[in-house]
Amino acid sequence: MSLTAPVLRLQSFVAGALCVGLALLVATSPASAQDSEPSKREKLMHYSLYYENYKNDNFESARSDLLWVLNNAPGVPDGDDDNYRRVIRLYEGLADQASDEKAKKAYLDTAATYLASAVDQIEKDGLEHTSYKWERRKGRFLEEHQDVLPEGAEGLETPTAHYRRAFELAPKDLDPYYIQQVLQSHLEDNALQKALDFANTVESKRGDDEEVTKMISSVRKDIFGKNSQAKIAYLEKQVEQSPDSTKLLTELFDAYNQQGNVEKASELSKRLIKMEPSAETVRQIAQMRLEDGRPEDALQAYERAEKQGAELKAEDYFNRGTAYQKMEKLARARQDYRAAIDMKDGFGRAYIAIGDLYARAVNRCSGSEMARNDRAVYWAAVDKYRQAKEIDSSIASVADSKIQTYRRVFPTKEDVFYREDWESGQSFTIDYGCYSWIGETTSVRSAPSSG
Repeated sequence: MSLTAPVLRLQSFVAGALCVGLALLVATSPASAQDSEPSKREKLMHYSLYYENYKNDNFESARSDLLWVLNNAPGVPDGDDDNYRRVIRLYEGLADQASDEKAKKAYLDTAATYLASAVDQIEKDGLEHTSYKWERRKGRFLEEHQDVLPEGAEGLETPTAHYRRAFELAPKDLDPYYIQQVLQSHLEDNALQKALDFANTVESKRGDDEEVTKMISSVRKDIFGKNSQAKIAYLEKQVEQSPDSTKLLTELFDAYNQQGNVEKASELSKRLIKMEPSAETVRQIAQMRLEDGRPEDALQAYERAEKQGAELKAEDYFNRGTAYQKMEKLARARQDYRAAIDMKDGFGRAYIAIGDLYARAVNRCSGSEMARNDRAVYWAAVDKYRQAKEIDSSIASVADSKIQTYRRVFPTKEDVFYREDWESGQSFTIDYGCYSWIGETTSVRSAPSSG
């Protein structure tokens, strides 16, 4: 939980004074005391020393004191798993700061070792923790560092295995992203029955979640397809006989798409795009490339479709916005989402997408600790979610879920109080620093009280 600036300054002063005093106390203690249980003051001294360095990304300076805390007082100060989470982040930070690839791998190996054993040690220490978050954390770690740790790490499995276990531990709480990762992994491995079984399990647990329901529907459509395999076999044979026929290639491309065979459709599109397919087919190729995780190729295809005379629809602009979003070009993404809104009345998803851009900007700009100005951006995001449900009742539940999530991380009442230019209900414009591109005028409000 964030502290206000005055409290942080006071805390820093007290912690500094405490550390100096404790350092003198420890220095003058008799040698025999070193073998006894560390005192509360000594524990807090090491905690304060490491945490001040840790929060400023001075990971090397923080390391020895954090390791001392883990060995001697792992639950200080609140009896939870924060110190175990931080030691993993510390070694990830050291890896990020390392210029040598060998050193980077060594740091990540150490982080993986802590990660693999953390839950057992946490439970042994009797600390508060959330099991499913640790499984999710393992999967995310492996996913993010698979280029350095291609073989995974001892005691860890695969991102898919950990995400699946996280779902089993907390099916109602796991973010849909991780559910999608499991499903996508099964599809990429061509393990269609596993994908279907997992989709059924997810539906039984999360059938009231609109976002998850749409995801499952899309997966089933990919698996089952709409045309028979006989038609696919026939078209494949015809294309072998007439490999330069744009008409046949287009029909086979459409059939692959209808069947959900993205891999074959993608491969065929490389041949088809070199010919003279219709503008409509090029639009389909653009959308497919976006879904295939190739946003730049998708944008090129949309550009070609326009040159061939295709009139882009609201959905096309929405997809282009998604392509730019995937490329982290947030301002450009918003431009296309706004174009989609202008072209189609009641396009609530585009408002949702713009709200998500603002939330994404906070993740990108705020770093490890969110300041008041970062939290203020969520005001603008929530405004978009409210607009979305006002114009499109079908996505009200999605919008409400996001509103609930981000209201919790609004600036606190104390944050509002200590900002001279903030007053509840007053207008405020998000146009500063990393968020200058947003330029949205919103209203000042505080997070709901936890009580």
